[in-house]
Amino acid sequence: MDRNSYIGLGLIFVLLMGYFYINQPSEAELAKQKHYTDSVQASRELAKKQEAAQMAKVQANQDSAKKTILQDSAALLSIYKGFAAAVQGQETFTTIENSDVQLRLSNKGAGIHQVWLKAYKTDARQPVKLFDESRAQHLLYFTADQKRYASNQFYWTLHHKDERSIAYRLYYGGNAYMQMTYSLEEKGYSVKSQLTTHEMGAVLQANNGLTLQMSNDVPLQERDVVEENKKTTLYYQYKDKKADYISETKQEKMALEESTDWVSFKQQFFNSTVICKQGFLKGSTIQSDLPQSSKNIKHLSAVLLLPMNAAQEQAIDLNYFFGPNQYHMLKDQGIGLDKIIPLGWGIFGWINRFMIIPIFNFLQGYLSNYGIIILLLTLIIKTLLLPLVFKSFKSTAKMRLLKPEMDALKEKYKDDVQTQQMENLKLYRQAGVNPLGGCLPMLLQMPILIAVFQFVPSAFEFRQQAFLWADDLSIYDSVWDFGKLPVIDYIYGDHVSLFTLLMTVSTLIYTRMNNQMTGGMNDQMKYISYIMPILFLGFFNKYAAALTYYYFLSNIVTFTQQWAIRKFIDEDALKSQIQESKNKKGDDKKSAFQKRLEEMAKAKDQMKKR
Repeated sequence: MDRNSYIGLGLIFVLLMGYFYINQPSEAELAKQKHYTDSVQASRELAKKQEAAQMAKVQANQDSAKKTILQDSAALLSIYKGFAAAVQGQETFTTIENSDVQLRLSNKGAGIHQVWLKAYKTDARQPVKLFDESRAQHLLYFTADQKRYASNQFYWTLHHKDERSIAYRLYYGGNAYMQMTYSLEEKGYSVKSQLTTHEMGAVLQANNGLTLQMSNDVPLQERDVVEENKKTTLYYQYKDKKADYISETKQEKMALEESTDWVSFKQQFFNSTVICKQGFLKGSTIQSDLPQSSKNIKHLSAVLLLPMNAAQEQAIDLNYFFGPNQYHMLKDQGIGLDKIIPLGWGIFGWINRFMIIPIFNFLQGYLSNYGIIILLLTLIIKTLLLPLVFKSFKSTAKMRLLKPEMDALKEKYKDDVQTQQMENLKLYRQAGVNPLGGCLPMLLQMPILIAVFQFVPSAFEFRQQAFLWADDLSIYDSVWDFGKLPVIDYIYGDHVSLFTLLMTVSTLIYTRMNNQMTGGMNDQMKYISYIMPILFLGFFNKYAAALTYYYFLSNIVTFTQQWAIRKFIDEDALKSQIQESKNKKGDDKKSAFQKRLEEMAKAKDQMKKR
């Protein structure tokens, strides 16, 4: 290294020393830096102390919690025995469904909480919800270890779940458990359910049994609250017997006196039914009461005793039906559930089941317009009744031809009623006329009219089906809602039903035609015959449009039939027949009925003379 290099290095050293000297910190800056360093160190030490204190607190809380849990567990174990582990938990809901129905179930109690019918809406166009936890209850009660428990006191374990089935288990200690399963078919409204037990024979007290408790504050599904209230009640069926029910007009608690196949919470167009294959035990109770909410219809409840024994393993079949009151659907259940549809008793029920419903179902298979179906149903029924109508009209025509002679007898024996009746009967016999020939065929038609009166308002098929101005054939077809008026509302209602008006007008026309044909009715009877259709106007104004539409069509068809029959019958030929009968002699022409009438008249005349 030469001299110049040493000089250069020396200058650099001098410059660096000068730079460090000029930029060295002052005493104040050194003190500030020391204060900052001390603060950072103190903060770090404080953070370490706080963290240590927090950890100590958490540890203390954990120790306390463990101690509390141990104490609570001991208390729960003392109270609930083997069920203690299921007392605490979190409620979760699970849904199973098929194409027609959806069920919402809860692990708290393994019960049904909600049931929706997918294909139907309420009159307010909301989903039809037959069962809802806010107003309904579905619980099991059982006795174990000498204590009575409700199923919703425990959180059941979800054991199995797929789209259409679910199984919950309530464990007792190790391997012992109760299991509740629910399953649906691919479609339909039936829910298969089974309650099974495993190694529970020593735990459950069979003599106190299992109890299923169901209740529902029935909601309004339709428009007419009065009509739905009248058709909402509890039905039940004893084994090997016909279905029975609590009267719709009663608030009543009833003890079931025999083993019972099923109990149905029946509404106007829907039902929720619980079915026990082994039969609910005698002593079960059902109750119909006033609704708990003013928005609902009635409060229906059932406390059903389930068959149980002391066996380790047992299974109780508890099936359900949540669906519409469709006759063929309920009949297909094969348990007599179709009896919840009020089709009438005796002959009226037979006519509905074996004539009207088969014809209706046949037409329904080809047509979707229910107004047209009612029209064709009317035509078919009136055609079947045509022979009776013809006979009635012919007898009435004969009576009308005899009227002048009957008037003469009335004038001749006006002071002797008994003789007048005897002479009238003699005239009938000579003319070959049955005095009841005109009314008997009409009376034979009455069962059909009454059967239709039972069938139509109960037919689910008319629900929410529109026709002409009627938006729903299952209720009245109001064309004017004028509101509630004193007296008028009680007698007539708060609306005008057009089909009812048409039915009334057509009935008055039919009455006038009848009076003209018979001609023998006195003024008082004529007055009554005209006043009755007007009185029925208020009665039918609140009935289903499908019913009044049917009666209107029935009157129209009757007019047409009578017009055709009148053209077909030759009254001159009838006169000749009557005259020929008069010319014949002998008592052999008397019918048994005519002989009885004459005998009664003679006996009455003899009693009067005494």
